[in-house]
Amino acid sequence: MTEVAKNRVGDLVVRISDAVTSRAWVTLVLSWLVAAVAVFVMTGLQVHGDFASLLPPDTKSVKDLHALEARTRVLADYMVGVEADDPAQRGPAAMAMRAELEKLDPALVSGITADEHGARQFAWNNRFLYAPLEDIQRARDSLDQKIAEANPLYVNLDDDDEGSAGGKAAAPPSADDFEKRLDEAEAKAKDPGAFVSKDGHLQLFIVRTTFTADDDRGAVLTADLQHILDRVQKQFPAVRVGMAGDVINTTAEHKSLIRGVVTSTLITVGLVIGALLLFYRSFVGVGALSWSLTVGVLCTFAVTRLTIGSLNLASSFLSSIVIGNGINFGMVLLARYGEERQRHPDAKTALHEAVRGAAPGTLAAALTASVAYISLAVTPFRGFRDFGIIGAAGMMLCWIAAFTVLPAALTVVGGRVTLADPARFGKVLARIVPRRPRTVTAIGLAILVLTTGATVRYLTNDPLEDNLNNLRSENHDLDAENQWMSKFDKAFGSGISGGFAIGTSSRGEAHDVATKLEAADEGKPDSKHLFSRINTLEDQLPKDQQKKLALLAEVRDMLDGHLFKHLSDEDQARFRKLRPPDDLRALTEDDLPNEMAWPFTEKDDSRGKLVLANTGHGVDEWRITSLVDFAKQLRALDFPPDVVIGGTAFIFSDMLAAMERDGPRATAAAIVGSGLVVLMLLGWGRHARVTLACAGLGITGMLTVAWLMGIKVNFLDFVALPITIGIGVDYGVNIAARARLSRDPHPGFHALTTTGPVVALCSYTTVVGYASLLFSQNKGIHTFGQSAMIGELTCLTAALVLAPALLDIGVRARSGYSVSDSTVA
Repeated sequence: MTEVAKNRVGDLVVRISDAVTSRAWVTLVLSWLVAAVAVFVMTGLQVHGDFASLLPPDTKSVKDLHALEARTRVLADYMVGVEADDPAQRGPAAMAMRAELEKLDPALVSGITADEHGARQFAWNNRFLYAPLEDIQRARDSLDQKIAEANPLYVNLDDDDEGSAGGKAAAPPSADDFEKRLDEAEAKAKDPGAFVSKDGHLQLFIVRTTFTADDDRGAVLTADLQHILDRVQKQFPAVRVGMAGDVINTTAEHKSLIRGVVTSTLITVGLVIGALLLFYRSFVGVGALSWSLTVGVLCTFAVTRLTIGSLNLASSFLSSIVIGNGINFGMVLLARYGEERQRHPDAKTALHEAVRGAAPGTLAAALTASVAYISLAVTPFRGFRDFGIIGAAGMMLCWIAAFTVLPAALTVVGGRVTLADPARFGKVLARIVPRRPRTVTAIGLAILVLTTGATVRYLTNDPLEDNLNNLRSENHDLDAENQWMSKFDKAFGSGISGGFAIGTSSRGEAHDVATKLEAADEGKPDSKHLFSRINTLEDQLPKDQQKKLALLAEVRDMLDGHLFKHLSDEDQARFRKLRPPDDLRALTEDDLPNEMAWPFTEKDDSRGKLVLANTGHGVDEWRITSLVDFAKQLRALDFPPDVVIGGTAFIFSDMLAAMERDGPRATAAAIVGSGLVVLMLLGWGRHARVTLACAGLGITGMLTVAWLMGIKVNFLDFVALPITIGIGVDYGVNIAARARLSRDPHPGFHALTTTGPVVALCSYTTVVGYASLLFSQNKGIHTFGQSAMIGELTCLTAALVLAPALLDIGVRARSGYSVSDSTVA
């Protein structure tokens, strides 16, 4: 930035600041009103904890998911378990559990599946059609042979042929299998078929909801179910009760997210205020600074409510980040005000000069940080875009508040603000930071070369996180859910609940889709199967009905024929049980009872257009690459364009594609944008080059440490990289801007000892904001905090160590002074 441009920036901000300070009380009252309105607006701000919220609404996987949600009746489910070491104790507790579950609000529960009674009764009523075709064939042949043998004119010609050939006589056809099938159907019809494990210890109930897993009503129903579990547990202390399911997971993740947001915000506020009091030693000054920050933060989330409408997994923790980073501008101004008060006893003059001096550097820092954030908004991936929009708005709104609300507050309190001399911290930095410009520069540039090489190696050797377990939360609710789900999977199979749905436009299309899915696994070993189950409504009907009806008609005719009376009384009694009813007909999908049809019934009561499937052993549901490969294979089956597919595999596939496409784009935008801001504000001179060199070292240093620590990039922590680009410029530009103003023969060292302390304090508050994320129970958020902290520390080190050296190198040759002769200003 030229001297003229620099003065223009300072003069403009001074004029604005003078205008608000001339009516300081009016400004403060307006700030209170603005804060009140902001609180009112942001009250409706929601937090979405599902991964689908990270994608644009027009993404195919998201559109398909919402299309299926609009069609299906059963949008989510709970799995409730009753377990006991003694099956005799489990039974009464399960009966009590079922009675309690049936009292649940029908507005929340679409149905409860406790057994297979409906399906078994339907199978018994249509037992002849559900018997295997081969069994009916053998029964028909057996009856035919019995009737033939009972005929006085019957001659068995097979005996001579077999004897002459020396062959073994074939076993006569038998109706035993057919009879056995009918007996089994009758026994099952009498038994409701409760979901009980083979050892009798565990019984399962499935509660089907009327809402999606991420709906707010999930918390209500989860609480109702927990009350039921508590009552049953109290009534039957010898049993164990628990629940699992997608609603439990989503609700627990959401609670964990909200709890983490509140915790991180409170920790950030507490530690930041404590550090400010230690640094400035002024309750009044810190109070004024805190209020200006509060206004900026509240306005940030009010704007978020009006522009975006909600927070997602990536943006939910921005409150602590905006607080930790947004306070930097006010801190620089307050520190500069303390310096000017030592030179100018008049508070108004001191404030005037503080604003003039702090405005250019802080504006440059705010703009570069905003550009780094807004670079994320050039992508449609909402995990990046929303984070970038909120972060950019937060930086600028906090800067505006720092140079309007804070000057007004300082004007009102006037002479009561007595700030500690920051030079005491400058002396500490002077002793810590090496004062050998050439040596530090040589070492710094050598490290930059090494970290650049390490960065290239890190980014070209699969830096992306593949394990979904490392993106989940860890808390008691989720641990309990995992334990119960493991029990259910072991007792009833992994396909008892869950899976994904495919929506078609007709029953015929559903049949064709299912056929293609089955063909995808044809010839593969079980360990490579994409699907463990593929179900349509058609699958609930008996197979080969027309062939069976023809055979059963023959059986009926034989039983009604005059030759049947020649059988023995015993055979007649036995075969009469096999006589099909006269009105037997082929069943259609409309004949199926609701107990069998509900998974395939849509909100408009249409049936048979949904295909339900579960992933097979060839798909690792906890590996992103496996899910992506599964989604690619499924989408490659060339379904008609009106077929919609919903499931997490497709969400993660689109997320990874978006991240691989948009990640480099956002990073490039952050680098180019931050560089342009630096050049615009500092010009292409020594100070701009120093700022960019420090940013380069900070960024590559962060990626090098991440590589050495084995930190993987995921959907949540990727934003740490563009943010670090902004931070790398932020701290360096403050040091460079102060050096530009300095008339000291050693401007770099002078900037270090005067602005360095407040830059370190700015870094501290930002680190606190990131460190608070380590308290999050979500592993992805935790990793984001860790990565951002690393970037913060590498950028601060570059700004405090390398920047002064680069700014002072060659000073002796130009001025005849030795750096060691410089004193702390």
